[in-house]
Amino acid sequence: MSFGSRLKELRTEKQTSQKQVAADIGISITTISQYESDSRFPNKEMLKRICTYYQISSDYLLGLTDTKHAPLSREEAKEKMMMSKQMDLICDLIDMIQPEPKKESDNEN
Repeated sequence: MSFGSRLKELRTEKQTSQKQVAADIGISITTISQYESDSRFPNKEMLKRICTYYQISSDYLLGLTDTKHAPLSREEAKEKMMMSKQMDLICDLIDMIQPEPKKESDNEN
């Protein structure tokens, strides 16, 4: 799959128009159209902006991998693990303070 076809696929998945993408990243619609048709290739800075906009790795756009998202950095992975542990603790606390639902046999007495 080419750079342009991957770029177009990302835009389609995001359900947005070339006009909106152009406005969001600060280029012309013509430029986006040229990128998507593989008649023009972005410079390094524009490639970074496109990757940031779609939250993908440049390796995906360049066809070096089929994985859209870059692997997490050590700091990002650590933060996600902490958030997961925090959510587990919050769920445990909620379970501790919520009263047990009454069983039908308890209601009969």
